[in-house]
Amino acid sequence: MTAGHALAMLIGILGTSTIHLSKGVMKNGLLRLRDHASGSRTTARAIYALGIAMNFTNPLWVIVANRFAPTVYYTSMYGLGLIALLLYSYRRLAEPVSRNQVRGVGVIVLGTLVIGALELGGGAPSLYTASRALVLTIAGIWMVGAPLAALASRRASIVTREVVFGVAAGGLAALEAVVKGVSQAGAESSSFLPQTPANWVLFIVSFAGAAGAFGMIQWSFLRSCRASMMGAIYTTTYVALPLVITPLVTNSGAPSVGSLVGVAIIAGGALLAVSAPPTGARDLRVRRYSGG
Repeated sequence: MTAGHALAMLIGILGTSTIHLSKGVMKNGLLRLRDHASGSRTTARAIYALGIAMNFTNPLWVIVANRFAPTVYYTSMYGLGLIALLLYSYRRLAEPVSRNQVRGVGVIVLGTLVIGALELGGGAPSLYTASRALVLTIAGIWMVGAPLAALASRRASIVTREVVFGVAAGGLAALEAVVKGVSQAGAESSSFLPQTPANWVLFIVSFAGAAGAFGMIQWSFLRSCRASMMGAIYTTTYVALPLVITPLVTNSGAPSVGSLVGVAIIAGGALLAVSAPPTGARDLRVRRYSGG
């Protein structure tokens, strides 16, 4: 592992903490806007705007990280941000947090560390040789399928809705990172900005994934999805998708055993986290939202 790889992973940790917190901050603002007794609507709008600003930094983190290493070094760190979101959801949103949810997030973090040790330590293929047509096809299918799946889940249970929105939004965000990685990749090293007209087109198109992920997150809040649980599924998808599709689009073989083991652990953690009901007698803390 090179210094560039380590720097990309550090950027990933900083980026994931910011992006995960943005989900909780945005929901905090929405709750305050709905609850007229919670205080100033100006404050509520400011909180919501802060969350939006934090969320919109996601492409910037990706661009900087891609300069130093292949995209998977950034995306694979994403699970660590769940710690910040869970703490915020527990303390500021008054979301019930069960022991299973805490254990599930712990397992997700473990899976992230496994990927770092077994997969990234040996290097990852450059996206310079990736098939642009295949990358755009996968991204286009996800972009169309995400809202359709969300509409189909309208009458489903809260957990099902959280899974659908988490997979939809996480996939769109992950594909945005991959498409940007392809546009920034060079024969010898990557650059901060694309170097050819064709790569500039890819770079600009990639922002549709960020916009789509943002829209799905807002939609999930309106559908009463819990920030912490939707975030767990989002993170699993965000980590898994680049690890799975990078070998496919670069024609470098199947995903490695290390990445599959790590993704399986992360998925197990997510399933453990969402196995707890939205409310229950064994919540660590349950209180009605009071705007604090």
